[in-house]
Amino acid sequence: MLVKATVSAHALIVSPAAEGAGGGERLLLVRLAYRDHRWRKWSFPGGFVDEGESLETALSREVSEEIGLVLKSWRRVDVAPVLGGEHAHIGFIFLCNAWEGEPSSRSRELSEVSWVDRQEFLDLAARGELAYPEMRGQVLALGWPVVDSLCDQGRDGEGV
Repeated sequence: MLVKATVSAHALIVSPAAEGAGGGERLLLVRLAYRDHRWRKWSFPGGFVDEGESLETALSREVSEEIGLVLKSWRRVDVAPVLGGEHAHIGFIFLCNAWEGEPSSRSRELSEVSWVDRQEFLDLAARGELAYPEMRGQVLALGWPVVDSLCDQGRDGEGV
């Protein structure tokens, strides 16, 4: 049986530790403006891979279109397949720590962008403000430990 799936590429965009402000790296999140279950929830920047497009090209294009950053380097850190249910999907997650530009919301799909530290991310997860449950575990690529009970909640949603 042939299964068609949508494919996406999303970025964990990380800023280096802030000097003098308590330190610690920060992660860039985008607030979604979709009129569905993800309304006003936070996600990683990125989006769908077009037919015939490479993952890396889609990642760079989507990040540039959505938030105006030009990515300089990245590496794949996760693959999140969601094959059950009505719509099969495979999400690829890339860690990016080199870019040019200043992030801002440039797409009607987003309402805002925000840098968050580890504790702010955990607070968003605890309040159910992340668009995709898989995000809780994907920050492990940053070395951010995530409370196991958070990772076990909400496994029925679609992935990034």
